[in-house]
Amino acid sequence: MLSIVLIVFVVLILLFLGTVYMCARIAKRVLHPQSKRKPLALWPDQYKLPYENIYFPTQDGIVIKGWFIPNTQSAKTIILMHGWGMNRGDVFKNTYFLHDLGYNLMYFDFRALGESDGNTSSIGYLEVKDLQAAIAFLKATRPFAAEKIGLYGLSMGGMVAICEAAQNPEIACVVAEASYYSFRRVVSRWAWVHNKVPYFPLMPMILHYIRRNLAVNPEQFSPKHNIAKIAPRPVFIIHGRYDNLVPAAQAKMLFKRAGEPKEIWLVPGAKHNQCAEVGGFEYKQRLSEFFRKNL
Repeated sequence: MLSIVLIVFVVLILLFLGTVYMCARIAKRVLHPQSKRKPLALWPDQYKLPYENIYFPTQDGIVIKGWFIPNTQSAKTIILMHGWGMNRGDVFKNTYFLHDLGYNLMYFDFRALGESDGNTSSIGYLEVKDLQAAIAFLKATRPFAAEKIGLYGLSMGGMVAICEAAQNPEIACVVAEASYYSFRRVVSRWAWVHNKVPYFPLMPMILHYIRRNLAVNPEQFSPKHNIAKIAPRPVFIIHGRYDNLVPAAQAKMLFKRAGEPKEIWLVPGAKHNQCAEVGGFEYKQRLSEFFRKNL
């Protein structure tokens, strides 16, 4: 009888240790997405656009790489940011048309993705430092183009745009596309969609390892805590009605928390990161009108 109890005890201990190891591995996959670092497939000269390769350091010493696409007639710049597991080319292909409206465009790869340095991605918290470095670089090297700055962010980039605009009054307007509502929700959803990891009892452990590795709780920087601080500057929320990673209900909750002026467009038939593809001409039209009106 004693031996059976001992065997059960050992099995339970092994199961617990295995669960802890698995949670630590999933947290590492989120924070160190080496498999997500894709090479660039698109360049501005393929679309006959002039551009400059740029690079600049962040406050914590990460070198960020990107493009500046000048429009010599404009003192207004839109900074455009990609999502997790993407690079600047993924955003460029759907937004380069904004250059024809008379804006300078600035694209860069977030840390640990694309061509930028670094090994740790925080799905937003550290990436705000990348945007802050981009703004500082723009103002220091091209002050003529920094009189008015608008932000566009896709998915993780939307979170970064919201968080920075909430604390930086120099930002004139924000487009947040497919942005998540809270860090806890998006990581939990990602773990379920890609690994079928149930929230309880595993996600609290995974989130614990993420907090421990980052030495901060990224939940406090979630868009739900920051979007209201952007008002009275305008916000435009774009979201796929059938987003499989960040449900459209979260976009509605984010919109409810935002102050005026604000707009929301739920793109019929679009899943995560598919709004431009599905929205087509209407997507270009709505994005153009927002920046014409507010930047």
